[in-house]
Amino acid sequence: MISNFSKKIFLATLISSLFCISANIVSAATTPTLALTNSNSSVKMVVTGADPNATVVFGYQNNTTIDIGQTDSNGSFSVMLGQNSYGQNYGSQVYVSVDGASSSKVSWPASTMTSNQSGNSLSLSQTNVSLTLGQNVTIFASNATNALVINGNTNPSVTSVSIKDNTFFINALSVGSSTITACTSSEGCGSVNISVQPATNAVTFSQSPIYVTVGQSVTVTAYGPDSFYGLANSDQNVVTATLNGSSIVIKGLTVGRVALSLCATGWQCGVVNVNSLSSGSPIPNVTTVSAPVYSDQPLQLSSFSVSSNNVYGLFLGAGSTLNISFATNQSVTSMQVLIAGKKVAVNQGDNNTFHASLTLTGNEATPIPISLTFSNSTGKTGQGFFTIGGSNVTTAVGNVAQVTEQPVIETAGSFSFSKYLYAGMTSFGSVDAEVTALQQRLKNDGFFKGSITGYFGPQTKTALEAYQKKNGLSALGVVGPSTRALLNKGI
Repeated sequence: MISNFSKKIFLATLISSLFCISANIVSAATTPTLALTNSNSSVKMVVTGADPNATVVFGYQNNTTIDIGQTDSNGSFSVMLGQNSYGQNYGSQVYVSVDGASSSKVSWPASTMTSNQSGNSLSLSQTNVSLTLGQNVTIFASNATNALVINGNTNPSVTSVSIKDNTFFINALSVGSSTITACTSSEGCGSVNISVQPATNAVTFSQSPIYVTVGQSVTVTAYGPDSFYGLANSDQNVVTATLNGSSIVIKGLTVGRVALSLCATGWQCGVVNVNSLSSGSPIPNVTTVSAPVYSDQPLQLSSFSVSSNNVYGLFLGAGSTLNISFATNQSVTSMQVLIAGKKVAVNQGDNNTFHASLTLTGNEATPIPISLTFSNSTGKTGQGFFTIGGSNVTTAVGNVAQVTEQPVIETAGSFSFSKYLYAGMTSFGSVDAEVTALQQRLKNDGFFKGSITGYFGPQTKTALEAYQKKNGLSALGVVGPSTRALLNKGI
């Protein structure tokens, strides 16, 4: 029989063991320390003081996280990352987390260049840019033979920047100024000065105020840059409001009054009052407001096409002449066109149309870049960047690229769709810039499986129908106002 004394010893031992087990269970993870150092176009990440043999989670822009490795038995971890492996910009805040414990945030460093790489010899399509809040611009490095890295952004709160190959894309986030520097390992660096101004124009409406009776629907037109978003309704129990391109369909549900607001990129949001009256009530006389004329709409391309005289049957062969035709939405006072990195003469036609050409030597690398930079009398600038060739180049004989079909035209950066697109709109083999951009968008989203040709055929129509169905639109297979509005929002 066990004595009372033995029972007490056993109970004390059991309680002590349970206490130790409980202490081990609730012990907190060790807070890791993160250090970043740069080396040319790479960044060395070193994590110390973390839990041993545990997963290291890397946190970067917009609180995105990714598992990046595992600590060793000492709770340490190190790795070399490309300067832009995760789209990081200089000065952005990053951290690591191990077993749920997060390090302090650390600024992402700028890449460093060796003494023979640091000269300002990189040729950029623009070096001084003025943007309106919410706008964006694409900068093209015409002489870059390898990928760009962002070496500095003096004011990340004013501008954000991302890169792809030899192009970087800048978004205006807040009013102010910033200087962004980009470099390559062979051509050196180049800088662009960005000035962001507040929006001066506001979205307006064809009626103000708006009147509707219960059960009735009215359609109101919004005036602005044709890139509307963010339709807000202060009380959806009083009226419903649906945006379709630049049209707003409003239906009265109950008696009351609401405020509708609508925004547009680079513009101030517009607000209009809507009065929903009882059925049978007389509608007050409403003055229809004409579309205002805005002198500071974004300066941009309204059309672009390319053709070749196909010497020896080769679109991009030696001796073939590339002819580009394009138009702008406003009058311009200066125009610069680079084809394959070469500045070419530009001839101006009627109604803001332009033409330029280059006879190929056969030594041009594909895809061949085409860069257009233009400005008007107020100093406003616009830009277009395209590449031609790429996936359609199948073989090379000597210095002559053998092309089996009309070459692809690809766009870099955001594309502004502006016209009605439908199957059979052009003859087979012809190239339309908006169709090309549509195919590229649908391909990026997994809807389009064919070759990007710039021709609107059955495959493009089927892919467009799938896109429309996914986004809650009628699957008509044509790009009308509602589909165009979604595309221009980047959806």
